[in-house]
Amino acid sequence: MKPDTDTNDQMREVAWMHYVGGLTQAQIATRRGLSKMKVHRLVQAAHEAGIVKIFVNNVPSDCVTLETKLIERFGLTSCTIVPDTEMPQTMDGTMPAVASAGARFLHGRLESTEPMVVGIGSGRTMSEVVKALPKIKRRRAEFISATGEFAALSAANPFEVIHTLIDKTEGKGFAFTAPLIVDDAEDRDLFLRQKSVHRSFDHLHDASFIMIGIGHIGPGSFFKAFNLLNDTEQAELGRTGVVADLAGNLVDAQGNFVHTGIALRMLGMELELLRTREVIAICAGLEKSKAARAALLTGCLDGFISSRSVAQRVLQED
Repeated sequence: MKPDTDTNDQMREVAWMHYVGGLTQAQIATRRGLSKMKVHRLVQAAHEAGIVKIFVNNVPSDCVTLETKLIERFGLTSCTIVPDTEMPQTMDGTMPAVASAGARFLHGRLESTEPMVVGIGSGRTMSEVVKALPKIKRRRAEFISATGEFAALSAANPFEVIHTLIDKTEGKGFAFTAPLIVDDAEDRDLFLRQKSVHRSFDHLHDASFIMIGIGHIGPGSFFKAFNLLNDTEQAELGRTGVVADLAGNLVDAQGNFVHTGIALRMLGMELELLRTREVIAICAGLEKSKAARAALLTGCLDGFISSRSVAQRVLQED
């Protein structure tokens, strides 16, 4: 029986990384969140399918080179860089390839049948990742939203992202019954004292890893798309140097977390968790390159998934 498309693509990618990128099977397993046995089987399958020579000769190997540079520069454990499929290299154009890579990484982690708690971010990128995730029955998996919700009906809303994961895995899910951005710091403290919100935040401490998108500031951002901030408030972010959002935490261009203004009104993941848990961040589109670089500079990321154009821009700006 021929392998399905997803397996075939993964087989080609692993063969490329092993034979062109020069990575060991153990290194590939770490980068892609797969077991060593799974990587070994994929390499063997590539040989049996007779695709190794064709694949190695036709896949752009510079993506593996970019992965290695990012790993060395930012102290990452895993990194996946995919070729850009369309021009211009915007979020919409590169999203399918990046989301597919993110879904493959998540699926690899979910192959373990052990009980598992996974922190999950929100936004359009994470929405596309979970949509691309094949069904995999993991009733012992629990998915916890890393941020408050958008107060808008959208597939990118944390509730919908978690619900999609539950549907595809038959696992359990928990989302915060509170908005991502509240009116003032006092309201934020009030929400955090609610038992349901407090329990969800506490449960994130049990996460074996956390997968999130990277939000940017400016045109096309989720702040604008979901009317979370008005024009005056968005201008305030610009004045304070904010360029990125990392699970409800604002970051400036130098990778410093911002603790003033709108940051005091956001219900995001605790900084302690960003710094102590395994965090994999994913982003698509050149408009997010500054946000991606800022997120990497925080030193909080263990894994990074993006496109060639974003990786090149991040390294150029660095």
